[in-house]
Amino acid sequence: MPDTRPGLVLHIAGVSQPLHIALDPAEADALRDVIADLMTNGHTKSLTTADGGRFAVNFAHVATAHIETTRSDANAYGAPARGTGFRN
Repeated sequence: MPDTRPGLVLHIAGVSQPLHIALDPAEADALRDVIADLMTNGHTKSLTTADGGRFAVNFAHVATAHIETTRSDANAYGAPARGTGFRN
C-alpha cells in the first residue's frame, strides 16, 4: 500500500483546477488549527512543503482550502519525488 502524505488543496478564485501542495506533516498539523482563520481574514502564510521548501499562500485569493491525506503526492507541488520547483 502506498504511503499517505498530508496535502493542502487550494481552489483559487477564477481558476478551474485546484492546486495541490505536498506539506511537511508537522506543517499540516499546525495548519489544520488555523486554516479557517486564515481564510476568514485573508492572511498570507508561508508553509513548509514535504521536500523542505517554502511556499507562500495569500488566502485572500483562495475560494476554498482543505487539508487531505493523499495516497500519492507525485503531482503535488513540493513533493520530494517530483523534484521540481524554484529551488536549485
